[in-house]
Amino acid sequence: MRRARVKCVCLWMAVVIAVLSSSCKDQGSQSAIPAAPLESYVEAELLRLEETYRILDRYSEELWPGWKDYADVPVQVSFPNGVVLLVSPRAKSQPGFERLDGWTILGKACYLSKSKRTAAEVRPPLFAQRGRGGELIHLDMAEPDLPALEAERSAALEALLKKKGQPDDPFDLAPLGDSDAHILMYIHEHFHGHQARVWRADRRDSADGGFRAGAEYASWSHVEGLALRRAYLEGEDAAAREFLKDFIVARENKRARMTAEAAVAEAHISVGEGTSTYVSLKAALILGGSDYRPGLDRVKDPYFYEFDHVDGYIDNIMRKGMDFAVSLSQDTRGKYYLYGAYQCFLLDRFAPGWKRGFLERAKSLDAATADLLKLSSGEKEEIRQRLPARYAYDEIRSFHENALKKKRP
Repeated sequence: MRRARVKCVCLWMAVVIAVLSSSCKDQGSQSAIPAAPLESYVEAELLRLEETYRILDRYSEELWPGWKDYADVPVQVSFPNGVVLLVSPRAKSQPGFERLDGWTILGKACYLSKSKRTAAEVRPPLFAQRGRGGELIHLDMAEPDLPALEAERSAALEALLKKKGQPDDPFDLAPLGDSDAHILMYIHEHFHGHQARVWRADRRDSADGGFRAGAEYASWSHVEGLALRRAYLEGEDAAAREFLKDFIVARENKRARMTAEAAVAEAHISVGEGTSTYVSLKAALILGGSDYRPGLDRVKDPYFYEFDHVDGYIDNIMRKGMDFAVSLSQDTRGKYYLYGAYQCFLLDRFAPGWKRGFLERAKSLDAATADLLKLSSGEKEEIRQRLPARYAYDEIRSFHENALKKKRP
């Protein structure tokens, strides 16, 4: 597995941290900020980002075939006091920013803007309250105990579940705001940058037309999640494929309760967010089971735990995260970060090589799974008949009906 301190290996925005070498020097420009000690929160972010690139330099091709453009994506980080950090591959000056003399990261210049700085105190560790990936990665930072966390954000979900502190936690969890999870989040967002360059899907497909979940939608969505989780955990291939078949039919049952527009949006989210979540989780799995030695350490960053808690991180997302996601009665978007990631891992298991050209062809994960299983209409009907008893559908339906009654006037 991995070194003794880490007991096992699992997934999701998986984390590793390698360290930033401060040997990246550069001549700067006439408008550069003189080489001087950076404020600790700025330097910490640069160290986290450099460790991210260290990991991707070694593992990006293993994470996703052909992923080599991660260094081309500019990164902008907004701090709680109005200071903005920009790390960009462009050599030209950045309006409103001054270049940090003596700092480059993987050939990218580092810039800082203090034009909107306030008197607010910045107290590390900081947490990415909001993250947006694509042609530009943009993070809004906050103290980890302050934001109202959004369950659809993988890093936010990870923190939310830490706060819940379930008594059945089999592993130790890193404290909120740990740099390990933040680096995994960076991997997630950088993959969005890759998607922006190669994914041929129509971005308008992400609009669901205001679709609202009803009890049947929520119930079949719950069954989908249970089937995916059981398939992932099942050690016997034949039995795992049966659970995967259950997932396909449960999804068909659910889609029958949706508008065509909402179904297209769901498939779009499953690919866009599911593959990004999968990549970060797969990174965690790789890092947990490899001989990778991070360049970062507790001296440079006291909130970096050298992946000693990676097993707890994975369990927190993959097990507790799925338990949480299936219970969301009104959610029509956030759970598909996880559902899509589970589909990716199962495709790895049963259809090795599926990733090559997947984004370029703008194929859906459902289509890839259906191509794998090739279910006939007769098989689907047999599976449809067994689902209610196999997953206690009546109990699930009752749970979501009650939940929706409480939440809606």
